Amino acid sequence: MTQESLREFTRQLSQLIPSITKGILRSHADEVSRGDITMSQYLVMGLLRHKGAMKMTEIALDMGITLPATTGLIDRLHGLKILARAYDKNDRRVIRIHLTPKGLRIFLRVSRKREKMIHHIFGKISEGERQTYLKILRKVRDVIYEKP
Repeated sequence: MTQESLREFTRQLSQLIPSITKGILRSHADEVSRGDITMSQYLVMGLLRHKGAMKMTEIALDMGITLPATTGLIDRLHGLKILARAYDKNDRRVIRIHLTPKGLRIFLRVSRKREKMIHHIFGKISEGERQTYLKILRKVRDVIYEKP
């Protein structure tokens, strides 16, 4: 790929991503798209859903954000009764954050809606194109997370 074709690719992708995101948000009414919870808060909920209760420092490290930013995310979700704080059974100095039943219901509802939307969109694309898309996304993810 020449530098000129890479620049053109970059330009087109920079225009496509916001357009796709906007279209998804328009067609997808849930807590995230309505602004009830932010995408970062949804990601924290997903992290806790998959890893279980975690310390604030663990959440910050996994999310790649500062501890003060993590505290803000957790405080808002705690205020909405989506997350709860609990003392560690082995060390009461340690506080672990976990999803509440309400938080789990919200996370699962949003996730189901997202999967339904993805199913609808990619149902109109061939199996070969879907596999190619997944392969490219995996490569992009690997480049994003590769160690320098």
